[in-house]
This record gives sequence, structure tokens and C-alpha cells, in this order.
Amino acid sequence: MMNITNSYRRYALTLREINDYAKQDPQGFVEMSENAYRSDIKEIARSIVDDKEKCRVILLAGPSASGKTTTAKMLNEEFEKIGCGSEIVSMDNFYLGERSVPKTEDGKPDFETVHALNIPQIEQCISNLLEYGWADIAQFDFASSTPLETTTRINLHNDSIAIIEGIHALNPIFTEHIRSKSGLKKIYISVKQGIRKTPDTGYMLTAAELRLMRRIVRDCKFRGSNAEHTMGMWENVLLGEKKYITPYKYAGDITINSLHIYEPCVIAAKTIPYMSKVEKNNPEYDYAQFLIAQAERFCSIDESLVPEDSLLREFLGNGKYRY
Repeated sequence: MMNITNSYRRYALTLREINDYAKQDPQGFVEMSENAYRSDIKEIARSIVDDKEKCRVILLAGPSASGKTTTAKMLNEEFEKIGCGSEIVSMDNFYLGERSVPKTEDGKPDFETVHALNIPQIEQCISNLLEYGWADIAQFDFASSTPLETTTRINLHNDSIAIIEGIHALNPIFTEHIRSKSGLKKIYISVKQGIRKTPDTGYMLTAAELRLMRRIVRDCKFRGSNAEHTMGMWENVLLGEKKYITPYKYAGDITINSLHIYEPCVIAAKTIPYMSKVEKNNPEYDYAQFLIAQAERFCSIDESLVPEDSLLREFLGNGKYRY
């Protein structure tokens, strides 16, 4: 069994090896990667339940397109199998709203900053869950970008656990005033590695670019966006991560690598039609062409081989989970 606290799964496969698996046994390749991820989540859930210090609250953080939401749902399932219930809380419900969030230098709402969230409300929520086993959860209307006056109460019955997920969940600003942090676990999740052409070369696709491709597919399919818009905001997203997420990622008790090693054969191929629509006069054109060239180097795996309960379905759609 791996040391959950200090280790996470790493892959050593290069472009050639990934393509060999994709050509020779695509279904087996997909199943190997999916089973590995499920095994990691199962082991993490078991390690938390078996810990001598009873866990009441999990703070699950990670950057954009890291797979936080699906992983929270997977942990929820594993806890249920063990006989330990859980409740999932999204930090997105605690947004202040477009009118109240801080502004960027160009006067636009800054949704990347931790100060776009109702910090005292989140702190109270965590404190109540740890001390009393209940909390009132804020509600947010994303259509109007305004918080609602109503709340939803959750109760942690018996040995159940609250999983609070959000990009800022590991920021100490939410817990610095809590008297006792006993029962609190912190998990950091991200794509922790890129894809190399050979063991000795640099990354063909960096970890951030793999996340970008996930987000392009999701934004274009489900959020009414296009590739040039997602790519255009990506630099600011990364700057926000560097400022508000990266400094705290080592505070996690557990780190998860959400890379599915076969994903360039599915996700990358899906981005090509979207990125091909970026016009030559667009500032993102050259980068789009670069990503297309990299994506085309991977052998395609049919999306139908991706299981309904895969983390990648968060971006591809047609999965078992609801978002």
C-alpha cells in the first residue's frame, strides 16, 4: 500500500508508449487507467476512515479542470461502501456575487481571488461542522450571479463526513480562527505531470495544457463558450492559481494526481475541431495551432470506451454524475 500522505501515482509512459497501447489494446488501456484511479480513491477513503483521529471535514482543493467535483463524488461513493456517509459542499455556493466581488485592474469582476467568496460564512460552516456536526450552507443563483437569502442545513449523522470542495479550499484564511482543527483533512488534486515525447525531452503537453484541453472541451460543449475565449482567459486563470492556490498545495495531507494517462487520446482529439475555429487574426491563433499539432500526434481512442463513471466525463459529458 502506498503512503497516502506523501505519495501520489505517477506515470512514466511516453508518446510512443501511449500510442502503442492506444493502437494495440485501447479498451485495456482505458480500463487500466480507470482502475488505477478508482483504486487510489478507494485507498484514500479507507485511509481516512481508518485514521485514529476521526475525520469530520475534508477540504478538497485543486486548480481549474483538475476534476475536484467528480473526485468528491467518487469519495462519497467509497465512503458509502465502507458504511460511512458523507455530504458534499461546493464552495461555489458561497460566492459574493458579481456586484460584490473585487475588481481586476481593468475593472472586471475578479472571480479568481479568494475574496470573491464569503469568507466568514465559510469559516463558520467549517467550524460548526467540526464542533457540532451541522452547518447552514449558502445558496447561490448562478443565472443572476447573486447569493440567495435561503440556506440549506446539513447534519453529519454518526460517522458521516463533509467534503467541502473548491479551488480555494486549502487556503488557511478559512481555518485560521477555528479553535480546534481536530477532525480536519486536506486533499490537493491536480494533473500532476505532463506528457513527454521521450524520457529525456521536455513536455510535449504540460500538466496545465492538459487541464486547458479538458476545459476547452467542457466550456465549448456545456458553457456556451468557444476555444478562443477559454484560451484567452487561461493566462489569468494560471496567474490566479499561482497567487491563490499554489502557495497552499503543500498543506494538503493527501495529494491526488488526476491525470488519466490515456486522456490525450480522447480529450486532445476532441479539442481539435474547437481550436481549428480560432481565426488567424485572433491573438490565440498561434497557440491554438501549436496545441492542434501536439494533439494530432496522439492516436485517437473512441470516446465510447470511456466509462460513464470516469472523471473525464466531467468534461466530455454523458456520464453518470450530475454537475
